[in-house]
Amino acid sequence: MAYDHEMADSGSYIDRVNRSAAAGRKLARQNKALHRSYWKTHELAMEPGALDRKTKELVGLALVVSMQCEVCVAFHVRDCLTAGASREEIYETLNVTVMQGSGPAMVYAGYAVEALDELLAGAELEGDFDHGH
Repeated sequence: MAYDHEMADSGSYIDRVNRSAAAGRKLARQNKALHRSYWKTHELAMEPGALDRKTKELVGLALVVSMQCEVCVAFHVRDCLTAGASREEIYETLNVTVMQGSGPAMVYAGYAVEALDELLAGAELEGDFDHGH
């Protein structure tokens, strides 16, 4: 079967992320212990300590934008909002990321803005990426 660009790119940003996250959950079912250990590390790292959860989520967003993980961007935007980050705090974080990451970071920061707009307008991510985060 030939790759269908129109089918792959159809729908909103959140629709595309949900399709990709579903594939990630399918992969996770093939090695549950490995994926559980990854998400346990994630949970431990995000627990409040010297930095509160909101700050950690903003740092996480900056990192996944820099690392160019499209699916991660949407989930971290959602988690920033859940942790109480404002649109302005998210934008400021993205602008610092662009300053450090140049052109590629600008593209992925745009994905974060797209996710932010859709999530604030009521779009929902389906579950979490794996356990699913």
